[in-house]
Amino acid sequence: MLHSKQLSKCCSVEKQPVLKPFAFRGRLQLASPSTSLPRQAACFIPPAPKRLCQPLVRTEASADAGAASTPAPGTGNSTFVQAVFNVVNVMMGVGLLSLPFALKSSGWVGLVVLWVMGIATNYTAKALCECADAVLKRQGANAGPVGYEEIAEAAFGSIGRLIISTIIYVELFGTCALLFILEGDNMFKLFGPSSLASNPSMYMLLAAAIMIPTVWLPDLKALSFLGAAGVTATCTVSAAVAYTFLSGSFTPGAPTSLANWATLPLVLGICTFCYSGHGVFPAIQKSMKEPQHFPQVLNVAYLVVAVLCTLMGGAGYYMYGTGALDLITFNLTGVLAAVCASVILVNPIAKFALTMEPVSAALQSVVPGGQQGLIRLVVRTALGIAILAAARSLPFLAHLMALVGSFMTISVSVTFPPLCHQVLCGDRNGPLRTAWNYFVALLGLVCTYFGTTASMKSLAAKAAGAA
Repeated sequence: MLHSKQLSKCCSVEKQPVLKPFAFRGRLQLASPSTSLPRQAACFIPPAPKRLCQPLVRTEASADAGAASTPAPGTGNSTFVQAVFNVVNVMMGVGLLSLPFALKSSGWVGLVVLWVMGIATNYTAKALCECADAVLKRQGANAGPVGYEEIAEAAFGSIGRLIISTIIYVELFGTCALLFILEGDNMFKLFGPSSLASNPSMYMLLAAAIMIPTVWLPDLKALSFLGAAGVTATCTVSAAVAYTFLSGSFTPGAPTSLANWATLPLVLGICTFCYSGHGVFPAIQKSMKEPQHFPQVLNVAYLVVAVLCTLMGGAGYYMYGTGALDLITFNLTGVLAAVCASVILVNPIAKFALTMEPVSAALQSVVPGGQQGLIRLVVRTALGIAILAAARSLPFLAHLMALVGSFMTISVSVTFPPLCHQVLCGDRNGPLRTAWNYFVALLGLVCTYFGTTASMKSLAAKAAGAA
């Protein structure tokens, strides 16, 4: 009898830890990361068994940037409120702070676009989680973790996985470039011209001297203690903007317009950027005590984000109008500006290595001996320098964010999920659900085309003007 009890105790399954809020977002976002290392770091998710074949693409950012592969634990015990916090934490980021600039390009009608993209991405987030469940059912109880790549592969084969992975890697590369630009702009805002650096581009070099060595760390968990800085930065900036607006500490009468149809497409990528994080949602769902309530979690979280984005974008555009800069913090002055710039400075340093990790791992896998030793350091350093060169060649934060958001984020957050859902769950879809899936996918394609075209023209014009 004693032997039986001891054997039973030894074979008992250890409980999964509670999903705790916090940590950071790997992308450009100030609240948390994108996947596995990037965005997955946005919240604590109990570890899942590693697959022995086809390594997962681990990403943060979009913004940044996106979605990527996310290990999905089988069970969890996080509460409804914790899940809501984690979803909000994943989505909230620098896109929120660029909304006044977006409205400068679109006019007040941009707020309508913000809500339309919120509704679309809310649906696609739910559809993606349903796809993950369908893939798990097909693979059986012993299946490995299911992420975005696994869903794409189940729906469209190896070509689907290749397309999603490529988009994710390009998005992460662009997101890392945004981190350099963000750091350079903030350092210039905080310190101004100095003997070490006379402009934001020179400050990027100083930032690179700090940020690139972080990719040499053998264990990136060493950076996780800085994760709360993302939440602190977002809350601080939001409070500063609210105080400026409510206290009237701005020059009234800034020119605004109802609609700027010519430049309206620029708002598409930035608005979608505010709702990105689809790669991590299946993992958050699996971490809940009652995962069947995750659709309600998404509804609450998306409503919170949409309301906050509306208030931030509306207040910033009302105060600064056509003078709104790339980030709302750049419009602030005095002590508030210094405080906001200071709290934002730590985010790129904490997130750069995490955001670059999936790209580094993929590059190392094709370089002989790239997984260890000096070659590993050379590969990672060279990739960091390449990203720095790209950032210095296009140092226009909001315009580059609009491009990344329009091409990559809309693709993975709007276009692909309903198509995957139609393939994997189409046998259960009625005519209305089928029509809705194709409508949302078409919306994503249209937004990608017009948003990408407009942002590329804007970037080209900006680069020509700066030349």
